Amino acid sequence: MRYTILCACLGWGIAATAQTKKPLTHQDYDLWRSIQAEAITDDGLWFSYEIKDKKDFQQLYIGNEKTVDSISNGSALQFSVDSKYALFQKASDDKKKRDFYLRSLTTGQIELIPAVQTVTFLNGNTPFLLQKVYKESLDSVAVKKKWLPTTKLVLTTMSQGDSLVIPSLIKHRYSPDYNHVLYLQRQDSIRILSLMDLKTKRAHVLAKGNINYSLANFGGKSDRLVYIQESVNGKDTINSLYVVSTYTGKLLDSVTRATAGIAPGFQLSPMEQLSLSADGGRVYFKAKRVQPIDTATVKKKVQLDIWKWDADAIPPMNKGGKMVESDFYQYTLGSKRAVQLTDSSMPFLQFPEGSFEDVTIGFSDIPYRHLVGITADRQYDSYLVNLKTGERQLILKGKFGTPRVSYDKRFVSWYESTDSSWHAMDTKTLQDINLTKQIPAVFYNDDLDKPMHSTHYTDLGWTDSGHDFLVHSKYDVWQIDPTGKRAPINLTKGLGAQKGIVFRYVKSSKSERYVATGKPMYFTALDEVDKKDGYFVRTQDGQFKELAMSNHVYAGLTLAKEGEHLLWRKGDFINYPELYYSKTDFSEVKKLTVTNPQQSKYIWGTSELVEWESFNKDALQGILCKPENFDPNKKYPMVVYFYETRSDLVNRYNVPAAIKSVVNWSYMVSNGYLVFIPDVKFRVGEPGESSYDAIVSGVHALMMKHDYIDKDRIGLNGHSWGGYQTAYLLTKTNLFKAAVAGAVVSNMTSAYGGIRWESGQSRMSQYEHGQSRIGTDLWSNPALYIDNSPIFGLKNVQTPVLMMHNDQDGAVPWEQGIELFMGMRRLGKPAWMLNYKGEGHLLNKEENKDDFTVKVTDFFDHYLKDKPKPSWM
Repeated sequence: MRYTILCACLGWGIAATAQTKKPLTHQDYDLWRSIQAEAITDDGLWFSYEIKDKKDFQQLYIGNEKTVDSISNGSALQFSVDSKYALFQKASDDKKKRDFYLRSLTTGQIELIPAVQTVTFLNGNTPFLLQKVYKESLDSVAVKKKWLPTTKLVLTTMSQGDSLVIPSLIKHRYSPDYNHVLYLQRQDSIRILSLMDLKTKRAHVLAKGNINYSLANFGGKSDRLVYIQESVNGKDTINSLYVVSTYTGKLLDSVTRATAGIAPGFQLSPMEQLSLSADGGRVYFKAKRVQPIDTATVKKKVQLDIWKWDADAIPPMNKGGKMVESDFYQYTLGSKRAVQLTDSSMPFLQFPEGSFEDVTIGFSDIPYRHLVGITADRQYDSYLVNLKTGERQLILKGKFGTPRVSYDKRFVSWYESTDSSWHAMDTKTLQDINLTKQIPAVFYNDDLDKPMHSTHYTDLGWTDSGHDFLVHSKYDVWQIDPTGKRAPINLTKGLGAQKGIVFRYVKSSKSERYVATGKPMYFTALDEVDKKDGYFVRTQDGQFKELAMSNHVYAGLTLAKEGEHLLWRKGDFINYPELYYSKTDFSEVKKLTVTNPQQSKYIWGTSELVEWESFNKDALQGILCKPENFDPNKKYPMVVYFYETRSDLVNRYNVPAAIKSVVNWSYMVSNGYLVFIPDVKFRVGEPGESSYDAIVSGVHALMMKHDYIDKDRIGLNGHSWGGYQTAYLLTKTNLFKAAVAGAVVSNMTSAYGGIRWESGQSRMSQYEHGQSRIGTDLWSNPALYIDNSPIFGLKNVQTPVLMMHNDQDGAVPWEQGIELFMGMRRLGKPAWMLNYKGEGHLLNKEENKDDFTVKVTDFFDHYLKDKPKPSWM
């Protein structure tokens, strides 16, 4: 199916105008589709995307600025590096079978690639390769001996059409430029490890026997290969590291557990990091302590955890078992001695990369592990590590987080919470440089309302061309030369601070680790007052230009590596975020999608920003959502949802869907409800009262201003931190007719000593420094814990409450829900608690989401719309 973009859009627009609208039902959710897998060719002239629903609709689109082709059941498209081919797969009636197709973008010709396991472009240096992998059948001997299945690898040079076949393949790995491939084959009962030059088609056999390789990497200019070979000798497995020439297959050097410098009792690790230095002269690898074989003859062992008061970690934090000690080593070819880089006192190392490899950063949390779950963040000591000698020097002590190394390894950067500034250290002189002290901008999070150390807006790290440091201030983005030779550059021209617009850098690609220089830089923009959203660009000549700014949500900017086109998405509360294609300056815009035309059949809604002053005299914002067919002369029930701050979402599209925690805004307004989402500003030591001051004041402000709000039919809905606030509010006011609360902390005195079971960490830091914002420990001020705990005010509750708290909740212990329910039950107050067995903090299973959605609707409809009480209640 082929259609022009303009006609497609107009066609949907016409169809949307002449239908009677109806409210959403729970059965309508599966009709909604989503855009996924947006991609653009390197030259920017072709694009692709997928549109899917939750069931069986799947459509792949491939297009350019003139036309778009639609492929039913297509997916997983790849573009070739020369922008001339597209490769994609199609689902067939046989669920076990996938057909692949190769399409020429210049001629439109499509080639079917049948009966293949996988097909992939190897986008290295031209001419690039097409990889096809076919399954091979196991013979009776292989089945009996439980050998791993093998595959047949076919590599085709696209520009020449010639193919290379490698049969009986177990595994393989390519060099980054795809000029070489390391592969393991099976020949009868023997395994053969070979290295092939894909240009000359010449292969070198590296080893034969009962062998395997788990790690391999190419280094230098892809002229060297390092791999760890596992050889089985009886019950002993010997791991050996080999470095070979990729051109001759000649062995250049090797490392074993017997090599000088490797700690006794350690074996080369076949499953961890392994690399060569940029010049190919050094190897970095890990060795781990060999675990003794358990020879105990006792049939039954005691299953026991011992909780020690002075241990580094409590047993739940070690639920995966005790970690096996492993250390980094460096080996210089020809030296015959390995250099140990980490040990039990400094167990972590930033993995060396790039062409400047004399130093890196090591760090240790050992002195502070016992504080995990007590302090706000993990603390580390950081060391400057000499990669040649293994010598280390302590440069930072007890800092929150770890420093980042510049591309040229000249500087390291970190945020200093004691002076709320960004710092850098010269790795040669060890000079400490305050990068931001003299810049007239705010680099610490001045909106932070938690009782913890100073935190920062995100740093972008270092540029890819040396050692310029990039960092976000509250509004703008700065480029800083740590040598001080060049003045700091405000990349966003100070427009953010001037106009209250928050600018944030957009990565040029998902894999970008250092900020790309020498090309245009793109930024998201959000006006913190009116919530307008958009994109800006800083051109190569330093101009800063607005590309788009409006009452929408912009997202998904996808840049071509070269060329003058890009993809992006735009939506708002009413319109699904559709996909657009344009020039890099946002000219010649083409709307590519109309994803959910069925929405025109349904009553939708509107959203607006509202403002008021809280009981604590704070200026606050929130969102008020109304039905599309809103009549100001009618009375409407209202549901109030909250968490912390949500007003930035005023223009967000809400896909109708079964809920996993809180109400769906689109469903509620479609069915005649108002939805109010107030921001909450918290005070340390008074989280409950802060919530009351913000939320209740917001409801009162709306009721005083708008007669269409039914004052007797207002509901509350919150989950997790919002669930806590819901429970607290019910103990302080009878304003609300009904409440739905999920994953509630009802008793801070008991929750304080609990465990976050997903991580195994103590919950204490949650109260002392984190979201619960008490600001002190339980024993120093127990009154704060009691005053902020809903359980102690349950006698005041007159509002019926529906709770959900699941027995596998890894964030909030479900006993907290039980305490609240049992208290309500004991006091004879209406309460229902839902436990979806086996579910966690949020619902994951579709059938449970569906059930919960119906029950929440039943509950609110009964209390806020006078509908009959459902049987489950």
